[in-house]
Amino acid sequence: MSGFLFPLFLCIAGGYTAYRLRFFCFLHPIWTLRCLLSRENTAVGYSPYRALAVALAGTLGVGNITGVAAAIMLGGAGALFWMWVSALCTMLIKYAEVYLAVSTRQKRVTNGAVSCFGGPMQYLRQLPGGPVWATVFCLLCIAASFLQGNLMQTNAAVVSMTDAFGLSPLTAAGMLGLAAAVLVFGGRGRIAGFCASMIPFMTALYLVMGGTVILRNLPALPTVLGEVLDSAFSMRAVGAGGGMSMLLAMRHGCAKGVFTHEAGCGTAPISHAGAETEHPERQALLGVAEVFVDTMVLCTVTGLVLLLSGVGGTDGGDYQQVVLDAFRLWFGDAAGIFLTVSIVFYAFSALVCWSFYGTECLRHLLSDCGDIVVRRGVHVYLSLYVLCVFCGAGVGSAALWRLSDVLTMAMTALNTCGVMVLLGRVRVPVYETKCKKTIDSTRQL
Repeated sequence: MSGFLFPLFLCIAGGYTAYRLRFFCFLHPIWTLRCLLSRENTAVGYSPYRALAVALAGTLGVGNITGVAAAIMLGGAGALFWMWVSALCTMLIKYAEVYLAVSTRQKRVTNGAVSCFGGPMQYLRQLPGGPVWATVFCLLCIAASFLQGNLMQTNAAVVSMTDAFGLSPLTAAGMLGLAAAVLVFGGRGRIAGFCASMIPFMTALYLVMGGTVILRNLPALPTVLGEVLDSAFSMRAVGAGGGMSMLLAMRHGCAKGVFTHEAGCGTAPISHAGAETEHPERQALLGVAEVFVDTMVLCTVTGLVLLLSGVGGTDGGDYQQVVLDAFRLWFGDAAGIFLTVSIVFYAFSALVCWSFYGTECLRHLLSDCGDIVVRRGVHVYLSLYVLCVFCGAGVGSAALWRLSDVLTMAMTALNTCGVMVLLGRVRVPVYETKCKKTIDSTRQL
């Protein structure tokens, strides 16, 4: 499923899901926000916001920076518009998949500690032929953990470190690998703690820098937004192959949008399933917030900075260098340090987060083999995962983007189809007209 078919599939699936869920977050935005920010008693697992931090770590990787550049360079300015469309269409798919993950999760006892686990590997089992679909998803997720979770993130971080600090690729990869080993072998608690500490700080820093560029160019903003809309619906032929501008924008905007916010992909629900919550609806609302922050905020900031800096066209190239040149135009050489720090921390957060996704999928595949086999399998997987960091230093980014698009589309198609079949089990918050609104009111339709 590629080209025009994939964005069409996303729009149909998103529209169907939104209809089944009554468009609730669009019709009741204020109440949705109040429900999202309400407090609750805790249960088993890590906190809901730590679960959100881990999920954001998986989504706020290089896709928010180099992914946006790739979309604009390959699909034109209109690709940014179709990234917005993909986010809006899939927000409620993210709600549904997180809801299903939390409501179908199971408990695991490890060294006397009780934790929750779940995700597509659990709720896909409820479909006809469910065990087969769950197994296929796990295999795809493990492959994706090595490709877009490891190689792509490592490649971006290593390139940034070598350019900014003059390190050799092997040295930069070694530093990342050593730091990754400390976290990934420490389990999801250590990963969650790191993500909860770093993600808010790095996001705020990036928004300040990008927002500064936008504020300094407010008079040019209407022109840029007009260019985005014009390119998004233009029927003119562009590129060496004579591809239609609108179709190229749709293809690359939707594909890179899914790569960055991962709505429908099935990975973030694995993190949300471990949250310390008794309310699937509330945790699912955090999934909606995740998509909004990722694409509607951070990707928009990156896209506007690029377009305000005169970046465009469909020829592709070194996407990371394109973003660096755009920020250097406004901040000089200091932009190199800032962008390097941002890319390294975002990439590293995604790197360790994806190790958790892969580990949970491997545990599911080996669940019938006994605890000893599971522990040894996880140890082997994590060892290979850390060693794979060194491979990311020498892999071309263009090939990685093509492979990652295919893998992301496959995971999204499988998981989204499963979610749509199971939509009858998803409940939405009840919106009361009285002043007293508690989280308990969201338990039933």
